[in-house]
Amino acid sequence: MRMCAIRRLQAVSLAMVVGIGMLVAQLIRIQRSDMALRAGQQQGSRRMTVSIATGTIYDGNMQPLTNRETQRIAVVNPSPDAIASIYAAVQDKQKLEEQLQQGNPFLCSINGETVAHPNVQLFDIRKNTVGKQPAQHLIGYRQNGEGVAGLERAYDAWLQSCDVTAQVWFDVDAVGTALPGRDTSAAIDGAIGGGIVTTLDGNIQQITETALAEGTELPAAAVVLDVQTGEIVAMASQPCYDPDNLAAYLDDTDAPFLNRALCAYSVGSVFKLVVAATALEQNIPPNYMYDCCGETMLYGQRFRCHNHSGHGLLNMSDALVVSCNPYFISLSQLLSISNMRQVAEKLGFGQSIPLADGIASAAGYLQSESELAVKAEKANLAFGQGKLLATPLQVAAMTACIANDGIYCTPRLVLGLTEDGETILPTTELQSHTAISKSTAMTLQTMMGSVLSESEQTNGKPQYTTAGGKTSTAQTGRKDADGKELCHAWMSGFFPLDAPEYAVTVFVENGGSGNGTAAPIFRQIIDTMARQGYVTG
Repeated sequence: MRMCAIRRLQAVSLAMVVGIGMLVAQLIRIQRSDMALRAGQQQGSRRMTVSIATGTIYDGNMQPLTNRETQRIAVVNPSPDAIASIYAAVQDKQKLEEQLQQGNPFLCSINGETVAHPNVQLFDIRKNTVGKQPAQHLIGYRQNGEGVAGLERAYDAWLQSCDVTAQVWFDVDAVGTALPGRDTSAAIDGAIGGGIVTTLDGNIQQITETALAEGTELPAAAVVLDVQTGEIVAMASQPCYDPDNLAAYLDDTDAPFLNRALCAYSVGSVFKLVVAATALEQNIPPNYMYDCCGETMLYGQRFRCHNHSGHGLLNMSDALVVSCNPYFISLSQLLSISNMRQVAEKLGFGQSIPLADGIASAAGYLQSESELAVKAEKANLAFGQGKLLATPLQVAAMTACIANDGIYCTPRLVLGLTEDGETILPTTELQSHTAISKSTAMTLQTMMGSVLSESEQTNGKPQYTTAGGKTSTAQTGRKDADGKELCHAWMSGFFPLDAPEYAVTVFVENGGSGNGTAAPIFRQIIDTMARQGYVTG
């Protein structure tokens, strides 16, 4: 066995020697050409520019979201001994042979080895991973050196100003051929590390993307916010796309280029939190009672409860736990239209949320006072239906406001710029306002906690921490091929219950039941974060 190993090693060494010998012979033939000999008396210099790094997009912990891979390259003046020094480390031997045929200086990728030779310059370049990036819809992509979509486009000028290059000079003869045996020189232009710093947490982003992918094959989105700052620590949308193969997705009917976290959809019962907040702000007590018998008639129109036999006598918390539509229709009749709209607007509904140049949440749709003067429209709004539309980011911001004792923080994505990958030059500031009173917010927190603690069939209750939440099964008015109405699935909530730190919103397009489809994803995100130590309260 040992003798066989020695023979194999000898064979490999012989093959390498033969390969190097053939390359050296080729170099000698090139160097002895008549043109090279005639031109050797006339010398000049030639410069090669090597891209070392482009501007980097970082998460809030200064961990790179782009340029996450490092590759060692060699810039070679092809003398025989220079080729011999790098040959074993070169990754693509065939390409090396093709480059040698031209007899000019070239660059090639090598293994992470150190090569000491005056005709070889080594550089470690930063580059993107192949395929999808984390937060692909937010980061976007570049083509031909320019940002085309997402943050790459929004901050293209700054990111390009952060590009780092190396200038490598060679002595050349009159026809531009590098003179062998002459030392090369190099200089670096720029400092590696410049870029932009986002609010994202790369690990939480991965947790969120994984939970979506494992939870459903349907188009979906999820948002995680820091409740005290409104910072977006994760935003995921599926399906996604591969920036290296864009053409493959152009005809995809699931629209993988769409960031669903920023698109507006029917909301459903999550909006009952806004109605409850309006009632509490109008000093209607949480023990306001209503007897649900399974349906209610309002100005000649019948509104049914999902429990056709009725829920019986309910207070506000009970109605939120069982998501009783007739209760909230009854409650809305006590509320002024202007108050409902005012509270909804303060909680972010009907307003776009700008995140960066070209990146913004859709405004959605919040009915006007004249529209809500129609009794049926006001009744539909009471349980989040009718014309109401909102984005997952808007719903997450509303939830974060409740968890933040009534202080609404406008969601933000970018913390600032960096010149060195260590320090931040802030470009955005926290924007906040009081949307609802602290007492109203704390009452809603308790009610949302009851939704998860008192419902026997909830799929959203986490195992490793406590949380409050609310689900939605939002009617769309559309039907599938079998005539069944399509509904969007939602769940939005916060954790931990007693000292909220994060708000989480999950949306599944045409996902049906919020409790059946969105809630398990919500739970997985929270439990994974809790297991990994993100809960400090």
